[in-house]
Amino acid sequence: MARFDALWLSIHSNNNIKFNKIRREYPVIKILKWSSIILLLISTIYIFNTQPPSVNHQLIIKAASQYKARIIRDDFGVPHIYGERDMDVAYGLAYAHGTDDFSTLQDILLAVRGNLSAKNGMKATVTDYLVQWMGVWEQVNEHYEQAIPLETREVVEAYAAGINSYAIEHPEEVDPWLLPVRGQDVVAGFVFKTPLFYGFDKALAALAEGKLGKGLDLQTTVQISDELQPQLGSQGIAINRTRSADKAVRLVVNSHQPLTGPVAWYEARLKSGEGIDIVGGTFPGSPFILNGSGPALGWSSTVNKPDLIDIYQLTINPDNDNQYWMDEQWHELEETEASIRVKIIGPLYWTAHEPIFHSVHGPVMKFDHGSYAVRWAGMDEIRQASFYHKINRAKSFKDFIDALAMKAMPSINFVYADHKGNIANFYNAMMPDRSTDSTIDWQSIIAGDNSALIWNSYVAADKLPHTINPESGAVFNANNTPFVSTDGEGAPLEKNFPQWMGIEKQMTNRAYQIKQLLSENSIITAEKLHGIKMDVNYSPLSAPIMVLNKFLTDGLPVELKEIERYQLAFEHLKHWDLNTDKNNTHAALGVLTITPIINHHMFKTEHTNINDNFKFAVDSLHQFHGKIDVLWGEVNRLVRGSKSWPLSGGPDILRAVYGWPLSEDGKLINKAGDSYIQFAQWKSDGVYQVSSINTFGAAMTRPTSIHYSDQSPLFAAGQERVVEMDIDKLLKIALSDEIIDGLVKD
Repeated sequence: MARFDALWLSIHSNNNIKFNKIRREYPVIKILKWSSIILLLISTIYIFNTQPPSVNHQLIIKAASQYKARIIRDDFGVPHIYGERDMDVAYGLAYAHGTDDFSTLQDILLAVRGNLSAKNGMKATVTDYLVQWMGVWEQVNEHYEQAIPLETREVVEAYAAGINSYAIEHPEEVDPWLLPVRGQDVVAGFVFKTPLFYGFDKALAALAEGKLGKGLDLQTTVQISDELQPQLGSQGIAINRTRSADKAVRLVVNSHQPLTGPVAWYEARLKSGEGIDIVGGTFPGSPFILNGSGPALGWSSTVNKPDLIDIYQLTINPDNDNQYWMDEQWHELEETEASIRVKIIGPLYWTAHEPIFHSVHGPVMKFDHGSYAVRWAGMDEIRQASFYHKINRAKSFKDFIDALAMKAMPSINFVYADHKGNIANFYNAMMPDRSTDSTIDWQSIIAGDNSALIWNSYVAADKLPHTINPESGAVFNANNTPFVSTDGEGAPLEKNFPQWMGIEKQMTNRAYQIKQLLSENSIITAEKLHGIKMDVNYSPLSAPIMVLNKFLTDGLPVELKEIERYQLAFEHLKHWDLNTDKNNTHAALGVLTITPIINHHMFKTEHTNINDNFKFAVDSLHQFHGKIDVLWGEVNRLVRGSKSWPLSGGPDILRAVYGWPLSEDGKLINKAGDSYIQFAQWKSDGVYQVSSINTFGAAMTRPTSIHYSDQSPLFAAGQERVVEMDIDKLLKIALSDEIIDGLVKD
C-alpha cells in the first residue's frame, strides 16, 4: 500500500537527491546553505519572536477529561481499545500509540504543520516548504468546520487530546514546538500524505530535474536517499463461499511497507459502543484502521497510480515575470509566502521567507527551464479522515460503496470481503474529469494558455474499474492492472476506459503467481490460501525472469567466459528453480543477479546490465561467504537490534522482502515488504476469526520493551498469532488492563 512516504524519508535524510534541483533554484534553499556563522548571526535577530509558544497544560488536561478508554494489551502487547464512543476509542488509540512510538508521531505532526525544520534543522526545509506550497493549511483552515462532519471532528480532536495527554505526562520526550496538538493537525496529515500514495512527490521531482516532454513518466522513482526504500507493493486476496472448501469467506490483508518509520504499520483493535469494531493496521497520526477487518467486513489496500497529476507549462510575460498568458490575455500570478522556522543550534532559530506563486491552474514552480503550474487529484479535498471513519464503521457492502462514492480518497485499490459472501476489487481514484479532446496528451506537459483544459470535477466512483462477485469466486490485486483481477471471467475490460486516465497495464510477479496458483485450485482451503500468500517463487512470465532466461540462453560474455569462478557460477545459476526458500542454495546467486532488474521495473531505477549484475553477485558471494552455494537464509535476514533471523522470500515475491543494497557484511537486511499480515475468515455459521503478524512488535521505538521484537520469530517462520476478539478470552491472556480517563498529571 504504501508509496506515500517517499517524501517523508527526507525527514531523516541528509542526502536528498530527489529535491536537489528545487534546493538549487529556490532562494530559501540557497540561503540555508550559507555558513553556519552567518546563519547564527541572522538568527539572533529573530530569537525573541521565534521561540516556542508557551503551553497551557490546564487546558490540555481539561480537554482530556471528557474521554474514557480501556486499553487491554494482549499477550504480544497489541492494544485492544474499548470505549463508549468513537471519540473515546480514538483517544485511547493515540495514547497507546504514543506509549509505543511517540517519537514518530511527533515528527509526523511537526512535518504536517510545515514545522519540522524547527526540530530537525536544515535537512527538513524541503518538506516544510512543500506543505506550504501545496496549500495544505489554507484548505484545512478554510473548510475544517464545514467539510468535516461533527462526528469525525470529534474523533480527530479526541485523538489529538490523547497525544497531548501522553505528551504532558512524558515531557522529556516532547519537542517544544509540538503542543498543543489539534484535530486540524490530524486532518492535515491526511491532506498532505494521501497524494504521495500515487506519486505526487515523484512528479515534482521529475519536473524539477527537467524530465519533461511527451510521455513524462509520473511513476518514475527518483530516490531521496542513496538507500532504496521500496514501498510500491501490497496485495489483497478475497475468496467467497463458492470457492472455499468449508464455505467460509476469506480475506488476505497484506501491505508492503517500510518496517520502521512514519509509514510502518501499527496494529490495534478498536471497539466502540457507536459501531466501530475492527482490527488491523494504522499509521502514526491516524485515528482509524487503514487496513483490516471486523465481524461484518474487511479490506486490503494496495497502491495504484493512474494519471492524477497534470503539469501546465506557463508562458511568462518577458516584461513581467509575474504574469502568464491564458485565453488571449496576460494574468497576474497570485503571491503568498512560505515561512520556514529553522533550528540553528540550541535555542536559536531563524525564520526564512519564500514566495509561493499561484495561477488559476494551481501552485507554480519556477525553474531555469520554465515555469509550471501543477494540478492534482485531491488538492481541494480534506475529507479523507471522514472517508476512513465511514469505512471503519461500515457494516455492509452498501456502506462501503457509499464511502467510495464520497470521492474523498485520491487513490488506493481496495480488495473487499464481507460476512455475507460479497467480494470485490475496487480501483479507487479521484480521477480528474478531463477534456476528451483527442489532441491533448494528458500524460505529457500541457500548455497552460487555455482555461478549458483546467478540470474542476472528478469521474464518478462507479465509472472506474471494479470487479464485484465474479463467477470464479476470487478477486485479487498485487499492484497490477485492474484488468486482471480474478482467475476467471468478470474483470473490467481495458477498452471501456479512456487512455487519458492512465490506468496501469502492468503485471507484477506477485500478480502472475496469485493468478496461477488460484487457477490450479478450483477449491481453496484455509491452508491453501495461506500457502498462496506465503509463496516464494518467481513466475517464468515475470519480466526479470525473462531477462534472466535470455542471459542463460545467450551464455556468458567473452570477458567472463575464461574465468573459472564465473563459469562455475553460470552453471550453478542454470539449476535455480526460481524458488526463494531460505534453504535454497541457488537463490542467493539468482536473486542478487535479478534484483537490480526488479528495481528497474518496479521502481524505475537506473537500468543495469545483467552481465554486470551477475558478476557483482558472484564476486559478492565469494567475498562475504566464500562460496556461491550459500543458503539463501544466510544472506536474506530479518534484523532487530542484536537479533537476526533467516528469511525466505525476496523482491516482488508474494513473501515480499526488500533488503537491497548489500550490507557491509554481505547480507540483505530486510527493510520493507511483508509487514502487517492478516488472515480474516467469516465462517458459514457466522463465526468471525482473525490471525495476524507484524514484523517486529507493538513497541516500535522502545528497544527496552519485550514487544520490540517479540513477533519477529513468528514472522520469520511465516506464522501468525491468533487475534482474540472476545473480551473474556482476551482478559485471560492479557498482559495489562488500563483505564485512561483523561486524569493526566500536570
